[in-house]
Amino acid sequence: MEIMKLSFLSRWILPLSAVCFAGLFFLGGCGQAMLSDENLARRSKKEFSKMKEKENLSGNFSHQKMIREIGQRIAGVAQVDLPGTEWEFVVFQKEEPNAFAMPGGKVGVNTGLIDLAAGNEDEIAAVMGHEIAHVALRHSNKRMSQAVGLGVGGVILDVALRNQSSTERMIGRTAYGVGSTVGVALPFSRANEQEADHRGLYYAAMAGYDPRGAVSFWEKMQAKAGKRRMPKFLSTHPNPGNRIQFLEEKMPHALGLYRQAKEARRERPNP
Repeated sequence: MEIMKLSFLSRWILPLSAVCFAGLFFLGGCGQAMLSDENLARRSKKEFSKMKEKENLSGNFSHQKMIREIGQRIAGVAQVDLPGTEWEFVVFQKEEPNAFAMPGGKVGVNTGLIDLAAGNEDEIAAVMGHEIAHVALRHSNKRMSQAVGLGVGGVILDVALRNQSSTERMIGRTAYGVGSTVGVALPFSRANEQEADHRGLYYAAMAGYDPRGAVSFWEKMQAKAGKRRMPKFLSTHPNPGNRIQFLEEKMPHALGLYRQAKEARRERPNP
């Protein structure tokens, strides 16, 4: 029985090992942005136009004005990292408390996020700073580049297992799928989120928004989520508690930037 097990395993572990080696070669640049930024910006502009036609837009003019003003202030700070970006800020009538930013400066904010923040501009700025930081850090480009690499790995695996039985091919593909998702794709996404938290906190602060709004917002999100959270190792986003701890560690420097920005704007900072 043990000999049969070893024989069975050896038939697909060797090809899978070869794929892993090749995958490391192809995915060695998975943290790099390898696609054209200009092309991604053009595609994003088209997709954003489709979204505006398909989704319901908010008719609340005060919300639209607020999001546009917050966005323009943060984009002004981020412009050093994103020169020449054509920014656009749109409020979508959706209950989900969410926001997003696309390559090329297309930013959407849901009314559900504004409601959760109770219109607190510091909290909303924290989220928008985070999303704009994703664009500045080219995270969409890096994720798409990573997806291309994972696809190449899957093709190599199919070739390596072409002479194996259908059962053995299924086992090999399953092992590759789980390993690439948990071992490569998801941790890379969590790293992106922390990078965006870090830079986005500073963007909002330098735009004159109290960075403590980031903590109070995520406390609200934590309360809203309750116990409905995936285990951290399977989550693409950090646990809200871990996120708050990270933000608090960066808060002293962020507060210094905030107070400098307020002084430059001739405004009084929050105590």
